[in-house]
Amino acid sequence: MIEFLESEIAEIDAVRAAVDEAAFNSWFDNSEIKARFKKACMMAQRLRCCYCKRFFDTVNNNHWDLEHVLCERDYPQFFATPGNLAVACKDCNNAKSQEDVLRPQPHPPIADLPTESISYSIPHPCLDQWDSHMRHVNYQIYTSIGDKGTELISVCKLNKRAVELGGLTYDTLVAAIKANYFDLIDNPVDTVPPDDHILAAMARVQDGGEELRIQARLTALSATLAGLDRKAKKRKVETAIAKAEALAAKKMATREQGNMMVRVLTAIQATPSTARAEPVSGRSARPSMAVAPEMLFLPAPKREADAHDKTANKEEE
Repeated sequence: MIEFLESEIAEIDAVRAAVDEAAFNSWFDNSEIKARFKKACMMAQRLRCCYCKRFFDTVNNNHWDLEHVLCERDYPQFFATPGNLAVACKDCNNAKSQEDVLRPQPHPPIADLPTESISYSIPHPCLDQWDSHMRHVNYQIYTSIGDKGTELISVCKLNKRAVELGGLTYDTLVAAIKANYFDLIDNPVDTVPPDDHILAAMARVQDGGEELRIQARLTALSATLAGLDRKAKKRKVETAIAKAEALAAKKMATREQGNMMVRVLTAIQATPSTARAEPVSGRSARPSMAVAPEMLFLPAPKREADAHDKTANKEEE
């Protein structure tokens, strides 16, 4: 399991003590700690999604999601808890969304993150061996070994892309892989091997080819992580607190502005039409300039990201 650096823990503890939970989570979501942690997860997971195990040939943070096994909606207290975090592909993270995978259900509120596999309805990225619960055909069609695998296929919709969108079936995919197998060996055989043998052989070929690309990526990623580690040790706790407080104040101001707009619009809509001024007799009425109330207040133009945002969010291939 990936852990935070000691210097990062000091920042996290200081910010937790300075602001409320919502402000802390917002700060962490925009922090350099999260950006480094994602890359550390990529390294540990060898650029494979924690749920579907597909390989993605990129170390760009924007192409990966930091997955919260216990969803942030129901368990905000674990938003920055290492044992609850892994990197997932966009497809799996969007499909899982806010699904509650804690067991049993219903359950009382919890203060500590469960650390036993039995507490989760799907294979946990940090607690379970994926291939003890799952099988795949070319990382396109998935089958389960037991209840956890079945739940993962359902929660992350692992077969949707190939079966529902691609029109594939298990048999058609196996037939295609077998054809590729015989093309690859370029040699007739007296006895056709069992399907499981062919699938395993082709999986080794695929994984072997991917492993060469993975190793090249991880070599460069290791150097990037070393640089991020050195940078983390130079950051000041006071700077983290100031950034968290500034972000909280900005969000509060935005909420207040939104509330004020709602009050003004409500007042406009509640004004009786008879209370509106009529043109003076003998003068020409000016053309109506009435607009819908919701058009009276338009959102401010998006600002340029400040220096911190650019530093925290800048990603390199």
